[in-house]
Amino acid sequence: MTLLYLEDFRPGRRFTSGVREIAADDIAAFARLSGDANPVHTDPAFAAGHGFAGPLAHGPLGIAVVFGLLHDLGIVDGTAIALLDLSWRFRNPLVAGDSVRFEMTVTRCRRSSRGDAGVVNRHVTLARTDGTVVGEGDTAFLVSARDPQGPPTYVERDFGTPAWAGLLAGRLADNAEFGEGTATFDGSIGLAAGRESVQLRVYKGRVLETGRWTPSGPTFTLHGEELAWVELADAPRNDFIARSMRGAFGVTGNTYEHLRLHKAIVATWDSIRALAAEGAA
Repeated sequence: MTLLYLEDFRPGRRFTSGVREIAADDIAAFARLSGDANPVHTDPAFAAGHGFAGPLAHGPLGIAVVFGLLHDLGIVDGTAIALLDLSWRFRNPLVAGDSVRFEMTVTRCRRSSRGDAGVVNRHVTLARTDGTVVGEGDTAFLVSARDPQGPPTYVERDFGTPAWAGLLAGRLADNAEFGEGTATFDGSIGLAAGRESVQLRVYKGRVLETGRWTPSGPTFTLHGEELAWVELADAPRNDFIARSMRGAFGVTGNTYEHLRLHKAIVATWDSIRALAAEGAA
C-alpha cells in the first residue's frame, strides 16, 4: 500500500491486514524472549489438559502480531514516529495454529502545535479468520505530516473538543427539532467521546455557550467510546436509540432531564452526523 502521512488519516477510515498463522515456534520464541515459560505456553500436553487446542499464546504476543501486521501493510514505515499509548482487552484465547488478521479504524486525528506531525487514534480488533475476536483495544501514535503548514485536521470530526462544539452549536442554531426539544430547558448537556468531553450551555432552545466546563456543571452527560462516535457518524442512518440500547452510549447525571430531552438528543445527532459528513468531504 501507499505510504501514508497525517493528512491521509481520517476518522472513520478503516484498514484490514493480511493473515498470519500463530505457530508453536512463535510462542516458544516469545517465551524465551519474555522469560514467561509457564507450561500452558510451552507444553502442548499441559495446555490440552486445560482445554486448549495447542500451546496458549502469551497475551502480549497477540499485541506484537498486530504491529507486525501493520508493518506488513507498509502504510506508516517511514512516517510513524512513536507509539503514544495502548489500552488492550483480551477477549478469547489465541493458540498455536490459529490464523489472525486485524481491522483498524481511525477514531481521531489531530495536528501537533508545531504542525510537522500529529496524533492518530485507532481502534484495533484482532480476530481469527473465522471472525472470533481474540483481542481489541485503542492505541495512539505520532505520525509525520506531509505539509507542516497545513490546516488543523478534521475539526468537524474531533468529537468532544471545544473547537468541534463551536461548529456543532452553529448547526444546532438551525436545527428546529433541537430548538423545540429544548424549548423549556435551562441547563448544560455534556458530550463525551472517549477522553474528550465538552458541555453545551442551553437556555430555552438556544446554545448560549460551549466549553470544557459550565458554571453548574452538566445536567447530564452523553458518553461513548471514540469508536462508537465514529461508527454512528458514518452509519447509513441515525440509529442512536438502537445503539444506546446495545450499550454503545450511556448517560450519567440527571436521567429524568435526559429522557425529557430525548427528542433533542436525537436531533443533536442529526447535526453531529451532518457536521461529520462535511469533514469527510
